[in-house]
Amino acid sequence: MSLERLADTGLPFNRKERYFTGTVLPMLVCAHDFAHFGRLTTLAGLGPVEVDASPGGANVQFFTEYGFAESLFGEEAERRFPEAPTSRDTPDVLVYVDGPRRVLLAIEAKMYDKPTAAELEEQLRAQAGIVAYLRDKLGVAQENVAHVALLPAGLARRVGDLSVRTITWEDVLSAYADVGPPYFVEMLRVGLARYDALLARRDVAFGANAETKLSGEEIVRQFQAGMLTFTRMGRRGGLAGPELREDITSGAWRTFRYECSSKVVDNRNWFGVADFVTRVRAASTGEEG
Repeated sequence: MSLERLADTGLPFNRKERYFTGTVLPMLVCAHDFAHFGRLTTLAGLGPVEVDASPGGANVQFFTEYGFAESLFGEEAERRFPEAPTSRDTPDVLVYVDGPRRVLLAIEAKMYDKPTAAELEEQLRAQAGIVAYLRDKLGVAQENVAHVALLPAGLARRVGDLSVRTITWEDVLSAYADVGPPYFVEMLRVGLARYDALLARRDVAFGANAETKLSGEEIVRQFQAGMLTFTRMGRRGGLAGPELREDITSGAWRTFRYECSSKVVDNRNWFGVADFVTRVRAASTGEEG
């Protein structure tokens, strides 16, 4: 038996981006007590960075699926991070090294999703504000900050050059093939070998992208309170479509339950929550066209 064989005979292969960013990536880049972590920072353009991962002397924080706004809890945290951004647009992976050279590494990763270049840039721009805020509050020099996109080579070719450096999953596989745990090296290899077969389709069924459904009133209230964890929402026809226009004109948006997601969805029916709130506000003041 093998991982390749199990992918065909066992559980369906895990297509979740969070599995690759939250499990596979850390198992590779943090292997052997971070002994080879400098390979990742070199790929990110920071050069080799030595870290101490011993519990008593650790100088590194490695967080996956991190939510800065949700983590800013308690008086001490609020004191250290005053006037913090309330946006939920935190990159998938955040790494802070408090060593002789302070380093901040932010990684936005994709695996089987198919965002357009514009959608990916929108997400990266939204994250840039949080990265800059953390850079300043943590006292990291600009030259020691890296905000990168981690993409499959196929997606990297399709979106072209971005405003940030691109690392491919194939780069990571090559860099850690000789030192990473063999199980997770092979897991990434199998995942990349099946990339074309597992790639998301644009014409997915309604509901396939939703993490939850919320009424328009709930969305606006939570967004205004800085408590909304979702940045994207869906309605047939998208932001400029007739159905959303009718929702807003009639006031039905308050009770209609919209599909919501914390990730960019590669589908024309999806749009930013902030854009929806802007439309609703404009309608309430008589500015909606």
